Amino acid sequence: MRTISFINWKGGVGKTTISIHTAYALAEYWDQNRVLFIDTDKQGNASSWFHADPNKPTLTDIFRHEATAREAIQKTRYPHIDLIAADASLLDVNIEILKDPKGRQDNILKKALEPVANDYDICIIDNPPDSNIPVLNGLAMVDDLIAVVLPNKFSIQGIRQLQHEIENYNAQLGWHLNVLGVLINQCTAIWEAHIYEELSKDYRMLPSIRGGKSTQRWLDHVINDEKTIFELSPHSGYARDFKRFVFKLAELIQASYTGVTVL
Repeated sequence: MRTISFINWKGGVGKTTISIHTAYALAEYWDQNRVLFIDTDKQGNASSWFHADPNKPTLTDIFRHEATAREAIQKTRYPHIDLIAADASLLDVNIEILKDPKGRQDNILKKALEPVANDYDICIIDNPPDSNIPVLNGLAMVDDLIAVVLPNKFSIQGIRQLQHEIENYNAQLGWHLNVLGVLINQCTAIWEAHIYEELSKDYRMLPSIRGGKSTQRWLDHVINDEKTIFELSPHSGYARDFKRFVFKLAELIQASYTGVTVL
């Protein structure tokens, strides 16, 4: 199971929308991958979008050892996408684990998922703009970390903060975590070149996804109608941009298995 995580310490950059669409694209367009979507955000927006069953165990129950990963996994309306949902109780469990001095706190999720790892090809993790126990556990098992930014300075500052945090984790926990690439979301021509130039000095830049008033109208439909852009408007510019991004992502993943370098 290949784990892909979308992150930025700055909120509101579109991580949830990007995560949902990546899961859908990898499941529907690339060999019908079996995808496990994990929501680590206490707001549970992705879980709500996927119509999570409130009677099923959640990520909180896994952290509390009150349910196994298999018990917490639930089907979605998409046959190749399963979900581990999140809700506001993640805030409580974060504090509970921090107060518990027994054992490591960063590998609870990784160990819980071991029995189901072979059931899936891809795992997508949607992260909040936080540094907490659920996020730490997601980072402990990630293969490909993608930083999502908007074309503004606050968003770039979020990546710099994230990079500092990653370096701390690598030093303190013996990890070798790196950002696979940066995705500029809702970019416009006037800002893309400037942002690209600044970030490309330190990171691989992935194909950008356009913004604008038309894009925002479609994204409002994505949220309110609870359908992906591929279902609502498969030939729109946003959908075409997203396919280019996921194609590059799939290419990078494939190259990691073969040892081929992809620029």
